[in-house]
Amino acid sequence: MKRIKFLILLLPLLSGCYNYRELNELGITTAVSIDYKDNNFYVIAEVINPIKQQDASSSNNSPFVNYNSSSSSLQDAFRKVVLESPRQLYAAQLEIIVLSEEVVNNHLEEVLEYFARDPEARTEIKIIVAKTEDSTKAITLQTLLTSLSSSNIINSLDLQSKVLGMDYPVTLNELLNMYIDPYLEVVLPSMTLYGNYEIGDEKENITTSSPKAIVKIDGSTITKDNKILGYLDLEESKILNLINGKLKETIIKMNYYDGYIIFEPNRIKVSRELDIKNNIIKINISGYSKTKEIQSNIDLKDPKEVKKLNKALNMELEKKITDTFNSIREKYGTDVFGFQELYYRTNYKYFKENCTNWYEDIYPKIKLEVKANVRLYEKGSTLGGLRYERKNKTQEVQSNGDYII
Repeated sequence: MKRIKFLILLLPLLSGCYNYRELNELGITTAVSIDYKDNNFYVIAEVINPIKQQDASSSNNSPFVNYNSSSSSLQDAFRKVVLESPRQLYAAQLEIIVLSEEVVNNHLEEVLEYFARDPEARTEIKIIVAKTEDSTKAITLQTLLTSLSSSNIINSLDLQSKVLGMDYPVTLNELLNMYIDPYLEVVLPSMTLYGNYEIGDEKENITTSSPKAIVKIDGSTITKDNKILGYLDLEESKILNLINGKLKETIIKMNYYDGYIIFEPNRIKVSRELDIKNNIIKINISGYSKTKEIQSNIDLKDPKEVKKLNKALNMELEKKITDTFNSIREKYGTDVFGFQELYYRTNYKYFKENCTNWYEDIYPKIKLEVKANVRLYEKGSTLGGLRYERKNKTQEVQSNGDYII
């Protein structure tokens, strides 16, 4: 009986959480920007305004608040935010981290160490590079179509990945894997802030149809030994993602006869095979494609013409992949394609014996054999092509003698 009474007395002590925090003590952080200069980390945190969104809009309050801080360490910089904020930053809802070039080049390990060790931070946080110093202020902008600046960047990043395939959104977990793996080079999406960020963070930026400051997603950031070498353009970025098997849908323009044709490849699948002793990588591309625009004198009602066009599309893809690979290799000399890891996984013993000087002996000699099998399945309308139909109609009218003066 005494034992039961003792247990009853202990019950109040066993309930609850020892480290709980009230919601009104937390600053829900959705984005952070990190720069490094003068031996200090400079951080900006986007914190959700605790006022209800509809109340914030009606009272002309911003839906988010930005806090700035700096210190010689990230831990101290983020902690110092409490000097001006009544709430402590809470990273469980953090969606995106913006890194300056200086941070990527010389302080990436410190950033990864901080966020990987933080139990509140999720591994699905998106990472993006700010191409200019002003671009690190992108999370301070007031934006038209989204209430949070971070949502504007993330939505743009995800959407272009789906419809253009230019940049593949990289998560914190993926960046950690690239950084730790000695056989992978870091590839990250990038962005640029255009306009005046000082005006962009004011309410006036969303009271006009032409904002004074906007953020634009740019090409892939490529590195070697964790140092930024440059940025790929739209076409190079698309082909890089295609080679790496991260492109699902995009737009391709192909010159054809007296004009050009626009295709929309989708449901793309990529396989890579290695002939390690002959230094040949075989890339097989399969998928489907719509014909989105025809600015050429062709008749798509003719099955023979469709078959010929389909063959030309696959040849164009094969050429683009080969040319882009050779161009990036020659210009930057970095293996952002993950081929070194492919060698390592294919034949570990051979790799250790013959591929120790990767960039000197192996990478410059790699040959690609590309085979594309993308099938046309939709031409949009029953017309063979407006240029063809118009020309055919003109010839038909003239042959009949109609409307000729």
